[in-house]
Amino acid sequence: MPDIDRIVSAFYSAYNAHDAHAATELYTREGWHVEIAMGARRSGHEALRAGLEGLFRMLEDVHWQERQRIRSAENVVVSYELTGTFTPQPRENEHRPASRRVRLPGVHVFEFSEGVLQGTRDYWDKSLFLSQIA
Repeated sequence: MPDIDRIVSAFYSAYNAHDAHAATELYTREGWHVEIAMGARRSGHEALRAGLEGLFRMLEDVHWQERQRIRSAENVVVSYELTGTFTPQPRENEHRPASRRVRLPGVHVFEFSEGVLQGTRDYWDKSLFLSQIA
């Protein structure tokens, strides 16, 4: 059985390297990710990759710092702190808006089956995020 903790570590390494392909490859082909705050679910490598690429464009220097990892059988819960810089896209005939720093605590729940990453759920405070980028 693959080492679940190694996969979780590789997940954060890929996220912090902004390597959507490497992150996606950690999931089973039918893998899924649920963004609880946004009510969005992505399934399959193509959708997972597209979602991450969009996030990396929105927060070009985004970084996850793992705070605590709890393993229970084949599930892992990680509390993290996300930091990054949000730069809004200018509207037509406008100057580029000022960048805004984002600091957001969150929790990832990793679900494994027989050592294979099936899916992740991501929990964070939508109102806190929106207040920081407004």
